[in-house]
Amino acid sequence: MKTCFTFLLLLIAGHSFAQQKTQPHNYTIIKLSEWIIPQTDTLNYAFDNYLGAKALILKRSIANYKSASVAYPKTLNFKDGVIELDIAAPTGKAGYVGLAFRIKDQHHYEALYFRPGSSGTINAVQYMPEKKVEFNWWDYEATKYQAKATLPLTAWFHVKAIVKGRNIAVFVNNQPKPVMVYNELDPDLKTGSAGFWLGNSSSGAYKNLTVQTF
Repeated sequence: MKTCFTFLLLLIAGHSFAQQKTQPHNYTIIKLSEWIIPQTDTLNYAFDNYLGAKALILKRSIANYKSASVAYPKTLNFKDGVIELDIAAPTGKAGYVGLAFRIKDQHHYEALYFRPGSSGTINAVQYMPEKKVEFNWWDYEATKYQAKATLPLTAWFHVKAIVKGRNIAVFVNNQPKPVMVYNELDPDLKTGSAGFWLGNSSSGAYKNLTVQTF
């Protein structure tokens, strides 16, 4: 009941803000000079075609279960609003791909990621805040941080996240009902950028990022 009530509040808030002034940010075309995209001896990126669509491909050359990386616009200031993007996991069952928001830097942000290899199970969607150098996912294995969703193994899927205060509602592939509603976002992570997230996967594909800030 509490989850449903929170979702209704988010919908009402989203409708209310839609009637007020919102600021759109379109990142469907990525200008490298305006982005922070990490590039190290084990992490790289490319602009390439994936399943017929031009995309940013993040690539990790060495597996590390404590690794996670974010790519994001430098000047975006996101506190509350709507984030939409398309994501794919070329590695299929080994894919850990998603989005991040309220990004301060590579080690301080809110993460929302997807496991296509766990489609249909409680492990398909995962929320967690990151505030350490190492990605400490093992601290957020409780079911309250996870949710079921039906995800394609390697194909593109669309994600929409509505964020307001400590609440988030997550929609997949334009379905009317959210796959996740969570109302305890980290109070220490208040504002920052929004962008792409890659976990312990050899690659992730991303495109069509748009953000509406309230």
